[in-house]
Amino acid sequence: MILPASALFTDTLSIVTILMIAVVLSDWLARRGIGRRIGAAVIVIAAGAALTNLRIIPPAGGGGPAYDPIFAVVVPGSIFLILLEVNLKALRRAGAPMLGAFALGALGTCLGVLAAARLVPMAPMLGATAAPLGGMLTGTYIGGSVNFNAVALGYGVLRDSTTYTTAVVVDNVMTDVWILITLIIPAILYRTGRFGTPRPRVLAHELATPSGAAPLAPTLALGIPLALAGVALTVSNAAAAALAGQGIVVPSILIVTTLALLIAQVPAIERLTLANTLGLWGVFLFLAVVGASADLAALAASRALGAAMFAYIGIIFVVHGIVLIGIGFWLRIEPEIIAIASNANIGGSASAFVLAETQQRHDLVLPAILIGSLGNAIGTYAGFAIVPLLG
Repeated sequence: MILPASALFTDTLSIVTILMIAVVLSDWLARRGIGRRIGAAVIVIAAGAALTNLRIIPPAGGGGPAYDPIFAVVVPGSIFLILLEVNLKALRRAGAPMLGAFALGALGTCLGVLAAARLVPMAPMLGATAAPLGGMLTGTYIGGSVNFNAVALGYGVLRDSTTYTTAVVVDNVMTDVWILITLIIPAILYRTGRFGTPRPRVLAHELATPSGAAPLAPTLALGIPLALAGVALTVSNAAAAALAGQGIVVPSILIVTTLALLIAQVPAIERLTLANTLGLWGVFLFLAVVGASADLAALAASRALGAAMFAYIGIIFVVHGIVLIGIGFWLRIEPEIIAIASNANIGGSASAFVLAETQQRHDLVLPAILIGSLGNAIGTYAGFAIVPLLG
């Protein structure tokens, strides 16, 4: 097939509209059939790559009026909106064993990244991006994709479409594998005889309920989170610039993260029920742009990079498992708690919630969700903290 030399659509409105359509279709496909296994993130990246490599829209790698605002505004704004659901005061309800297991898993992730960086040196392939990649993986394997993207944004990895896209694809595959492993961890641990017999399955009990406050009008439910995000971005950019003027370099995304966590503790914020949805949609739009940055020829040539990332992430998971399962075994932490904590680290609160339901441990459903929120709260800080140790 002979492709046109230039893109079919080049004006800003058309490009953004096409990207939004791609997001909607990708989300729809991800809810059906094989799309559920692939996941919306991978589908939307593939859609963006198809659009630009078929010359429907121009490549995003060079920036432009349609793409630059997405990197500069939509990504940090989406991170802010997603973090508004992190209620740190509710974490005490997770219980000491679950929090302890989660902390062990986070420690295992950090040690795993340090080990992987020594055993699979990425600098020869990635140069200065190698250390930030370790920070991105630290963030996501303590928290989730929001932390992965925050570290990537802070270090400019989002502009390196080949590295970013390869990391996303490998991460999705390896995470799915680990989630399957966590499903069988309890059965394996109980077979050792160290934990006695499994606890009786716990019937579902009442989880956290809304405060009873009247729901916001739809216009306010949409407008208030967006306004808060705008204020947070303005303040964080100004603060980062002021600190830079004093010789103190603080990425603005760290300031955005801190503001989001502080604001999230205000009780009235729980009424902003659409904040997470808006943030997630913004992340999908960004992933479409990442796909539009992808040079398929370069991706095809990056098989060595993909293989190295599989080994890198595999080492992280092995060390994470040794630390969490090994110490958990010694401390006799319930096998279900070990598995759920690991799932929350690697897969996030959604997959941890599903695992708790699968194990019919409804008493652990809320703790699973809460430690997933804790991971989102601390993952970005951990990711930024580990980068200097890798450089």
